[in-house]
Amino acid sequence: MEELKIALFGVGGFAANYLHAMKSPKREKLRLVGAVDPFVRECDLCPVYKASEELYQNHQPDIVVLGTPIQFHGEQAVEAFEHGCHVVSEKPIAATMEEVQAMLAARDKAGKKLSVGFQLCYDPVVRAMKADAEAGVFGEPVSLRAMVLWPRDHAYYHRGSGWAGKRFDAQGRPIFDNVLSNATAHYLMNMLYITGAPLSAVECATFRANPIETFDTAVMKGVSQTGAEVLIAVSHAVSREQLQEPMLEYTYEKAVVRFGGRGIKGSRLTAVFSDGQVKDYGIVKQDYAENLWNMVDAVRDGAPILCTGEMASWHIDALEKMRNLQPEATPFPEGWVRETDGLRWVPGLAEALFRCWETQELPQWDMRGDSLC
Repeated sequence: MEELKIALFGVGGFAANYLHAMKSPKREKLRLVGAVDPFVRECDLCPVYKASEELYQNHQPDIVVLGTPIQFHGEQAVEAFEHGCHVVSEKPIAATMEEVQAMLAARDKAGKKLSVGFQLCYDPVVRAMKADAEAGVFGEPVSLRAMVLWPRDHAYYHRGSGWAGKRFDAQGRPIFDNVLSNATAHYLMNMLYITGAPLSAVECATFRANPIETFDTAVMKGVSQTGAEVLIAVSHAVSREQLQEPMLEYTYEKAVVRFGGRGIKGSRLTAVFSDGQVKDYGIVKQDYAENLWNMVDAVRDGAPILCTGEMASWHIDALEKMRNLQPEATPFPEGWVRETDGLRWVPGLAEALFRCWETQELPQWDMRGDSLC
């Protein structure tokens, strides 16, 4: 078995998950040859370079892993392909569809592979359910909906190099970081992954309680190219007591597939059929670095990439459609917003979003009122 040389772009923050994974890799004969990070200078596994030029001058990686902020994914992926590397990118794949197309073109020109780290796409439980859906076990998809309420405070928006919630960085690179592009991106992407198609139509309502350039709260409603209706309701601007872990409900002609529930921290994925039968697919683990092991298998054995660049582009396409529909998020009236230990939150918002989930409709909130309650 030939040794594969791995390089990491990013050592701190979320990228550290890949560093930890390489300490106990799930595949044999992998060697971490170097990392690139302008803010971290030491690593006990490999040399750390300040810039990519230094890495490529000293090494020829087989696989480059991008754990960097969103605005760097496009240019770093293209550069890696030009150096003859396969690329494992964290989600989202990029900030814009223009960047995605450049990445795919560079991949094809180099004859290399690209995978994107949407964890649910690599989970065997989710993939087993998707296989049943594609085999027609549930009948045709009717509607898919997801909801996540994850409070995020001041520290969240000021982590790292200060790119969170921004449209562009200081050099003009697009970021468009928001609640649906980052923390809750997996649950929008999973609906697209399960249906196997992008959205053909989108409606949305986006809001912000935090002093950011994008949005921390959103309800998006769309129609998949398969004909299924899709809805997701998410927010970072609810109180800590109103936290709602991911709640998924996928309705088909013959069954309803569920993960989690109101007030429940979901772990098992189950399908309840119209005749009362239940199929338990098991615990969804959402392990980190599975996209890296998948890439190793793809390079060595020709295994299929489980989340391709084309699949990941459906997520960016949906966000771009939303941005075109509503370029500016609606700010919650300052009188509605409370602040508790660095968390800005809106009383009544959680219940209002639950109503959107239940009715599968966009919010129609009177922003001129004294409160949302």
